Amino acid sequence: TATPCNKREPGSGCSAIAGINRTEAILGTSKECIATYPGDLGVALVALGARVVVREASAANVSSESRIMFEKLHFVPGAHPERENALRPGDLIIAIELPPLAAARRSLYLKVRDRASYAFALASAAVAVDMQGRGIRDARVALGGVATIPWRSKEAEHELIGKPASEQTFRAAAEAALVRAMPHRDNAFKVTLAKRTLVRALTEVTA
Repeated sequence: TATPCNKREPGSGCSAIAGINRTEAILGTSKECIATYPGDLGVALVALGARVVVREASAANVSSESRIMFEKLHFVPGAHPERENALRPGDLIIAIELPPLAAARRSLYLKVRDRASYAFALASAAVAVDMQGRGIRDARVALGGVATIPWRSKEAEHELIGKPASEQTFRAAAEAALVRAMPHRDNAFKVTLAKRTLVRALTEVTA
């Protein structure tokens, strides 16, 4: 808490940008913040098309419920990294809903980390595919450990849907997923690591 952090203290700066940034994000970053979203479950929930059910508090003490797609729950930092999610003061998540996606029946989460014991992901991939024979009918892809939010890659999905389940297809999807990556001094390795993680996840889930 002694170093500058725009999430903790807006306007104080981001010490990671010019400092040690090996574990920081390469997707969804801004000049104000490159902090990595640290969770695992959120990445999987994005790939599965989850929704959160939110009980909203009102000034009149009358509550109502709303639903937010999980992929829309978190905000990329932009100019205001202190605004991390779509919840307002008094809001409470009371449930998570998973739609009956055909792709969810064939899904996988792969996490790469520094050590076998508990550690944050250096890169992770959550994938869900619906197949017809060896062809990919539908796909959802989310990345973790490399972005400021649980990162859905529609670019990767576009490269997968309607294509054969092959190494060539998976490599094209991985390239598309990282095309907007902006690595820093210590974390350029994450570009290659994330691509390989996604290719392996897709290979395993379609085997």
